[in-house]
Amino acid sequence: MKKHLLITALILAITTNCVQARDLVETPQDLEKLETQFFEEPASPIPTVNVIEGSTAKPIKTMPLFKKTRIKVTNYLREREYNKAQKLLEKEKQFQNPQEEVKKTENAIGLQGGVTQQVTSNNVQLDADNIDYNEKTMDLIATGSPILTFPAQKVSIKADKIIYNTASNTLTVPDKVEIIKDGHSIFGENLNVNLNEENALLDNVETKASFMTVTARKSEMDEDLITLYNGQLVSKDSYIMSFHTKMVGGDRFARMFVDEEDRTYIRDEVGETPVTIKAKEIIVDAKKNTDTITLKKAQIHFGDFKLFTLPKIKMHTNKQQEYFEGNYPEFGSRGRFGMFLGPGYTIDTPLQNGSTVKLMPIINKKSDWGIGGFLKYRSATNFTDFGYGSGSDMFFLRGKQYLDDKLYMQYGMNSYMDEWFLGRRMAKYDAELIYEDRGIIPSTIGEKLDLRFRHRLGFGYMHNSDFNRYGETLDPSNIGTTRTRYMAEAAQTLYEYKDIENKKSVSLAFVLQGSAALYGTGDTQFIGRVGPRLHTQYKYWMQDIGYYASAFEDNTPLKVYDTYRYGQGSIYIREALRLHKYLSIAWSGNINVTGDSPNGKAFQECTFLVSIGPDDLKFNIGYDWVREHTYFAIAVAMDTKGSGIQYDKMVIKHPDKLAKRNDEPVELKVFGETQTSTPKKMMYAEVIDIEDPNREEL
Repeated sequence: MKKHLLITALILAITTNCVQARDLVETPQDLEKLETQFFEEPASPIPTVNVIEGSTAKPIKTMPLFKKTRIKVTNYLREREYNKAQKLLEKEKQFQNPQEEVKKTENAIGLQGGVTQQVTSNNVQLDADNIDYNEKTMDLIATGSPILTFPAQKVSIKADKIIYNTASNTLTVPDKVEIIKDGHSIFGENLNVNLNEENALLDNVETKASFMTVTARKSEMDEDLITLYNGQLVSKDSYIMSFHTKMVGGDRFARMFVDEEDRTYIRDEVGETPVTIKAKEIIVDAKKNTDTITLKKAQIHFGDFKLFTLPKIKMHTNKQQEYFEGNYPEFGSRGRFGMFLGPGYTIDTPLQNGSTVKLMPIINKKSDWGIGGFLKYRSATNFTDFGYGSGSDMFFLRGKQYLDDKLYMQYGMNSYMDEWFLGRRMAKYDAELIYEDRGIIPSTIGEKLDLRFRHRLGFGYMHNSDFNRYGETLDPSNIGTTRTRYMAEAAQTLYEYKDIENKKSVSLAFVLQGSAALYGTGDTQFIGRVGPRLHTQYKYWMQDIGYYASAFEDNTPLKVYDTYRYGQGSIYIREALRLHKYLSIAWSGNINVTGDSPNGKAFQECTFLVSIGPDDLKFNIGYDWVREHTYFAIAVAMDTKGSGIQYDKMVIKHPDKLAKRNDEPVELKVFGETQTSTPKKMMYAEVIDIEDPNREEL
């Protein structure tokens, strides 16, 4: 859990160009991932921006190294095959028309020497209706919609009048001016450019950066430095900025139909009150792989009321703003580890085209009070948390590395890991390579009655856990081995009904699930489950309920880690109830009804959640009785209209690198058609990237 989340998200918005919005729950089937995604370890919030009034911005994703290598190899093989086909075609033509080739050779005209064309690049291009020259002042005066272009810098200047002094090599625009750089416009007045020293002065600056409007009384621009004085960054239009910590976000209730008149927002209680940051100085440093934003002496205001002052805060992000970290304190909890609290210091690294490492000394409380430390690594394709606390006397590790669209690696030590429909499991330590895919066959047995399929293949090394949870009497043997496991699910929708106006919905599906595992010891585990699944909403009461009849043969050598715990018959229930416009509650449980669970108890999952606050600011508190884990999270959907940052001075270092991708763009190539005796076919395969709304976010 992060301190001052509203502030850090607003700060990051300074340089946000395009950030993808992520809806954590999109279909009734998504809630089934409760064990794997409902309770996430506390992690950095990822800001998302929804543009209410038409935005054409598209999200930019950093490509994992494995995927980039795969595409390069694929392109090489395709090009090689294409070139072979072209050579074969040329040989066939020569074989079919040998006389024609000879005639062409005989009639060929030989040329000696060469033709050269000298191309000179103009430093400046001027287009205007009228151009006058004052011999006394040596001024070249352009009027009549003049446009001055610097081709090398890709910069154009538009104004009513442009004056160029040939003696001093300076450029002046006495009135309003528009400067266009890479299609982005900066407006201002009284432009003065010294072409000898390559610097410029501009008054009353205004430009648009993402959803923020940037203004300044004065500005100084050099080649690698822009300094703005007495200005602000403000959101003049309505944009929704949403973000959440990884756990139970308030948006978990978003799939519930709620009448707009029953929704509540912060502005309903306090009016259109903006959040404003007043900073003495802002420093934006655009580095090779990362961008950093530093605020000094920042006062946080809610309307006219001053909330608090931050002496200094520094934020780090990569060029695509796919994650961010900052020098702010954190607190939260982890399974077995307990509660923690501590400050943080973040540094940039050149790895993975921009990443950060955050170091945190912490106070730890489990059975006793203690001290310890965290190390957190973040990039666009990886997150890794590592730490130790003397209060629990335990090391932990948890991480995930995306290798391709459907391929990733997860690894951990004394941490609950994603085991899909078998629940979150904790090994002493483990590392697993996973391929996961899903698909849908629409309207298989009727209109909008779809068949959904998902499967997962994993291979890794696991060491049995030495921690028996919830009174289980399992063998905590000190054994480690490999595991190869295939899991699959098919869910056929049988009936679906929605009445949004009256807040009623029913969805019934029949589900088949299976899991088969082979261990390095030669042991096996087979699990098959089948049963109905029902989702309903009536007014502000929503529930998911299902029953699984299971057949299994469980000979796992890793008893504590991945014994099948739900038995031959189990019922799972998810309940959510909106009690008040500021209060919602939820409960999740899995009940063994055949009395064959490892601990002999009925409840194998039991978690309660309370969500407090208006719809655009939710505080969530939960407790997992099985894993003895307390959760705390925040979810925000803030309308930024009127909010912003006021500054006395803002320095932008290396502005040409700001939010500019440094990695090489890689894409699958098309190499045309082959003209052979066989039917025509394209020598490429179309690849469509589909964002998985259920995958764990970084």
